[in-house]
Amino acid sequence: MDKKIAHLAVIQNMAVVEPYIDEHLQHLQDTNGRCRRDASVLWAMHSENFASWLKQQIPIDSDRHGEVLKWLAYGPRYMARSYTGYIVNGQRFHTSLVDRKNQNSGVFYEATAVCRASAKDTSQVVDLVSYYGRVIDIILLDYNVFYVPLFRCHWAVMGNGAKIEDGFTLVNMNHSQVSFLKDPYILASQAKQVFYLREDAESSWHVVMQVPSRRYNKDLGDGIADIGPLPANVDMDVHMDESENARTDCEGIFV
Repeated sequence: MDKKIAHLAVIQNMAVVEPYIDEHLQHLQDTNGRCRRDASVLWAMHSENFASWLKQQIPIDSDRHGEVLKWLAYGPRYMARSYTGYIVNGQRFHTSLVDRKNQNSGVFYEATAVCRASAKDTSQVVDLVSYYGRVIDIILLDYNVFYVPLFRCHWAVMGNGAKIEDGFTLVNMNHSQVSFLKDPYILASQAKQVFYLREDAESSWHVVMQVPSRRYNKDLGDGIADIGPLPANVDMDVHMDESENARTDCEGIFV
């Protein structure tokens, strides 16, 4: 697991850091001419530097910031738990490797992204983009006083791997994941479940099917799992005993 990429996926999607995202973007535009002229350069620089910049702005011993914000800025522990199943938003997800008898690995996510206005217009616009994929790993990042669950996904490539025909959305997962190497994660709380129905026995295309939630009763709310207050004498970089926080419905491993 790339800890830096996973951590960035967390902090950039937590509502508590939204004001700092705007502040960092403004800082980059004020100090870098390329960021002012090119939105793609701006967001690339933001993704590369935001985590380290936020840590400088919010020291862990600050008395002016909330606990969640301070620990997000500080960063997660170097070990995380990996699972094959997880319940969030009232839905049960499994990773694709154990998803043989059902299709609980299908995931749908809507993100705000910078993209081209159209095939003929190369100007950049901010728009809502739909992504379809499968969950391939479920990870709990440990931020010392709470956990944050992440889904690492195999995504259908926009353009070549997704299309609409006769009112149905079809996706093809058999494409390179190079474009997602630096951004394969979403928060578990952002995931919406979908199912895939193969177009025919010879085709690589699948029809996307959306179904109502079964509303399982183990929601994590906004995606943060509370593990209680951290004792004052606990070293932040020493592994804690997490046995009382372990799930019992699936096996976890350290990664």
